[in-house]
Amino acid sequence: MISVPMYDISGRALEPVEVDETLLGGRVRRALLRQIVQMYETNRHVCTKGHLSRGQVSGSTRKIHRQKHAGIARAGQRVVPHRRGGGLAFPPNTRDISYHLPRKARKNATRSALLARLLDNEVSLVDELRIDVPRTKTVADMLRALDLTGRTLLVVDGDDANVWKSGRNLAHLAVRRAADVNAYDLLEPDRVLFTQEAFRRVLEMMGS
Repeated sequence: MISVPMYDISGRALEPVEVDETLLGGRVRRALLRQIVQMYETNRHVCTKGHLSRGQVSGSTRKIHRQKHAGIARAGQRVVPHRRGGGLAFPPNTRDISYHLPRKARKNATRSALLARLLDNEVSLVDELRIDVPRTKTVADMLRALDLTGRTLLVVDGDDANVWKSGRNLAHLAVRRAADVNAYDLLEPDRVLFTQEAFRRVLEMMGS
């Protein structure tokens, strides 16, 4: 069993939550985590660089002048790569390099990512997070009270507009719904903070 510390919004320690690591696969699958990180980072890459080849450049395909008796070197089209305004030889083209691992592999990777953060004591819980009006200072004070100064992922249950608006101006904080969190989200930050209800929902999804 893994003991996960839980606090209230002011930083006061509460009774920790016990988690059975067998719900998360029992071991960290490092090779799978490497594959999933490569997949997400590749899918974030946008290949928008592209140039025109000689067949795509607008211009006449007629020979510039006759082959013989012109007194100058023979020449072909104006759109060849070695002429000004011509197309490039073997140019880079826009393309889609995204790919996806199987759904079961992505789910197992999320299990391993959460287990790895739990084993490294990098996961904390907050019993309840209710914000009546959007206010960044409320979330900033909570993070300071919990000693979360680095890059932090806050996982909440459902859509709470006040929480989203309160956390979006903090550069070191990312907010995700429990239903949307994935392995890359869990591995990227320095610390992960769940609300108690969001943590329960994630464990339910991981165990199903």
